Amino acid sequence: MKKVIVIGASTGGPNALEDLFKQLPANLPVPVLIAQHLTRPFTKTLAEQLNRLNTLIVTEAKNNELIEPSHAYIIPGDSHFFLYGQGTNIALLHTEDIQKPSVDMGFTSVAEHYGPGTIGVILSGMGEDGVIGAKAVKQLGGKILVQDEATSVIFGMAKKVIESGFFDEILPLPKIAARLVALASS
Repeated sequence: MKKVIVIGASTGGPNALEDLFKQLPANLPVPVLIAQHLTRPFTKTLAEQLNRLNTLIVTEAKNNELIEPSHAYIIPGDSHFFLYGQGTNIALLHTEDIQKPSVDMGFTSVAEHYGPGTIGVILSGMGEDGVIGAKAVKQLGGKILVQDEATSVIFGMAKKVIESGFFDEILPLPKIAARLVALASS
């Protein structure tokens, strides 16, 4: 089964992503897509910071880019994203929306292509972006991990997903990487 990890975050997300990526192996057998609410050029800076950790190869996603295992793609801060083809390419949709990139849109697209191979993660952030996406992932057989309140800077997005019931596990940030590796490798 083909698998993809998709991560949604907002306030507190960049630090959470750094902590998470420090624990991921360089040979992670799946691609990672990241919808972090952040404006451009800060998404490019975040990609560069995460890439310097020397775990996964991390870049700011480009339109029509082919996704590969052991790579992570930060969606640019002025775009939403979806996958197309066989779920192997990223399409970027420029937007003036306030919350961008949309976690809901990204999670839903990944779930439509990967179904039970979708591994979604909701990290720290405010608002409720991610609830619709988590629902799509769960309805199509995928897994949703949620960062717990104690390790979140802002427990908003994760709280809303928990309240919706569309999740599998609530984990402290230090335990998420190991769980992702287990799910990606099984």
